[in-house]
Amino acid sequence: MNLKPILMKNLITLFALLLVSNFIHSQEQHIETKSVLIDNIITFVVNTIESREEDSETSDNFTFLLQTSENGLSVENKVILKQAFKLISNRLSEHDHIAIVTYSGFHGIALEKTSSKDLKGILYAIEHLQTNIKEFHKDGIELAYTYTKTNFEEDAENTVVMIRNPNASNPSYNVTSLNAEQPKAKNNTVLISAIALLPEIISLIKD
Repeated sequence: MNLKPILMKNLITLFALLLVSNFIHSQEQHIETKSVLIDNIITFVVNTIESREEDSETSDNFTFLLQTSENGLSVENKVILKQAFKLISNRLSEHDHIAIVTYSGFHGIALEKTSSKDLKGILYAIEHLQTNIKEFHKDGIELAYTYTKTNFEEDAENTVVMIRNPNASNPSYNVTSLNAEQPKAKNNTVLISAIALLPEIISLIKD
């Protein structure tokens, strides 16, 4: 029995698997994390988000992780956020994207990934956070990272911006009371990655 063809076939298969493995490793997703207090969000935008031309070769993919109370946001917080997102929309191009996820008081996707120029949709989501959420989850922080990984853009800067609200209460939250099911995480390392990236921020959340 000639073993050379079998051996050659195995070597080719192994080589192909190594190539695929290296390709996947090289394409590992990088998600940056930033954190800001809600009272400082406008200053954050001014200092962090640069104006972008429509023909810019780079783009941004933002997931804003917004801390809320069980009753949503105060009128003052809504005004601050609306002004901040107007500024964001003005600075970014239609090729940049924004999503809004909430945590603490209630957890869910308040705004699916949309163009930064969809100002009407963005402002509506801020005004109607809770009613804009189609499905409530148990952990908004994990959800934000899972969502960002799912909607990752290879040619863009992918960033989760945590907007902390010290005035938001932290009541015990019963997801089942809203007839929502806890989602199964697609990546078991999502929350671990978040904690690794933000040890000091996670500690603030628990305070």
